[in-house]
Amino acid sequence: MTIFEETNESKKKWDLRKWVIGELKKFEMKYGLGTDEFTEKWRSNIIPEPENQVILEDFLEWDGLTETFEKFENKLKELEEKFHEWNKKT
Repeated sequence: MTIFEETNESKKKWDLRKWVIGELKKFEMKYGLGTDEFTEKWRSNIIPEPENQVILEDFLEWDGLTETFEKFENKLKELEEKFHEWNKKT
């Protein structure tokens, strides 16, 4: 992959990352929990599966967005490292 392609990929990921953060903040406001706290409690079953279907769907979406955000963060770190390596070579 060329540096131009990697730069375009990085920009797309940054834009999507920004959207995901906005969606996470909506859930944080709605439920009064930070995403890190929610994720820790949800994944360790401290927060039980809600009987209310709407809340369950929210929690599943919130967890999915969190996973997406984590993947983006890891990919962006990889791209940043590649960019720094490339920049050192030039």
